[in-house]
Amino acid sequence: MIFNSFSFIGFFVIIWCIIALTILFSKNVTGRNTLLLTASYILYGSFNISFIAILIYVTLVNYIAGVLLQRKKNIGKVILGITILLSLSPLFIYKYLTFILSDILEIPDVLQTEWISNLILPVGISFFTFQALTYTIDLYRDKVSYCKNPIDFALFVSFFPTILSGPIEKARNLLPQIKSLHPIKWNDVTTGCSLFVWGLFKKIVIADRLATYVDWAYTDIDYVKGGTLALAALFYSIQIYCDFSGYSDMAVGVARCLGFQITQNFRFPYFSTSIKDFWKKWHISLTSWFTEYVYFSLGGNRVKLKTRWVFNITMVFILSGIWHGAAWNFFLWGFIHAFLYLAEHFMGLQRKNFKINYWYLKIFSGFAIFILVTISWVFFRIEDASTAFAILSKICSASACFASPGASAFTFATNIALLSVFIYFEWRLYHNNKLGDCTISKHSHYQIAWQLSLLLMLAFFGVTSDKFVYFQF
Repeated sequence: MIFNSFSFIGFFVIIWCIIALTILFSKNVTGRNTLLLTASYILYGSFNISFIAILIYVTLVNYIAGVLLQRKKNIGKVILGITILLSLSPLFIYKYLTFILSDILEIPDVLQTEWISNLILPVGISFFTFQALTYTIDLYRDKVSYCKNPIDFALFVSFFPTILSGPIEKARNLLPQIKSLHPIKWNDVTTGCSLFVWGLFKKIVIADRLATYVDWAYTDIDYVKGGTLALAALFYSIQIYCDFSGYSDMAVGVARCLGFQITQNFRFPYFSTSIKDFWKKWHISLTSWFTEYVYFSLGGNRVKLKTRWVFNITMVFILSGIWHGAAWNFFLWGFIHAFLYLAEHFMGLQRKNFKINYWYLKIFSGFAIFILVTISWVFFRIEDASTAFAILSKICSASACFASPGASAFTFATNIALLSVFIYFEWRLYHNNKLGDCTISKHSHYQIAWQLSLLLMLAFFGVTSDKFVYFQF
């Protein structure tokens, strides 16, 4: 069951009604959490029942670690180290083992055992593993209280709005909400539904329609012109943003309907005027995780040598790239962003006293950042680096003058029109961000009209897809 399916919507309505009645009549936090935990395991098991074993394993490892950290504080560092190794071991085996054997050690597939070649990456493993580790690490650092109730902890790790593709919640944010019984407010329900509809629009009306063009253009680059590849690169930037932020909006909306406040994972990153600003707004939960648990652990910017700081920054970006997948293109993508970040720093563009005061300079810098990010997405999308460079070379060639529709002219024009509508809505939400979550206007009748227009476009222009880009990570 994925968020953009009728089966999930039906599933969630049933769950919401049961939870609402439980809170209303029993006022039992354990009962509510047991129901939510059951729902989370049902949802996760719907993808592959065997994946639940990995989820339970990661949950037990970190729960037991919490118990030991309470009783054996004198060996806390040892317990933490073992817990990190045990928690990451399934992620290493399922996600990176084949890559290491085949691409790094260059061991032929015929010499690898059958069980290695048949490994299936459990959906969401990178997300719930990192989420579980926030508890153990923060408990060791005395930033979160010990969770005695195993049901509460299991729900924290497997909370169904976040388990598939985040946001990666920290224990100190989500666990206190799980431990407390709070009523479901009508305002939370309306806000949650608005977020869900907006996320669904971004996913099935924008991302999935653009994906058709991108997949067609990148199928065989030898037979398409540079202009077509340029448009495909542009479309992919919008596609991956709408796909992932659309999922995140739906996840935040679902959680909000249940009375939970989870992390806003995107804050209009394509309106950024610097690479540093972009990474403050893109996949915020992952950026925060690597900043707090990797960058600061390496010393952050409190190191004596400038070269060590450069190493810390580079390592964080490369690890962020590798987190997305076991392939050289993700490594290269992370390195590109590290280079851009450091170049920006050494050019003095990240100084506190550096400000862009004129609107035309803001537009220019925003456009430049978007182009640089779009170029980096080519390496993210195309697994083979030589093919990615060939695409960029063809885009920059003199023949890059014609963009093929890749379908009927009407379909292409429809996609462009819908994309224009999305950009307008996105700008309005960005402009009115201080008004609240998913608020396009301070006037209620305009807000209602906007929601109705989204529902109409969902009905007429939505396309069916059973994939989210970030499910593979």
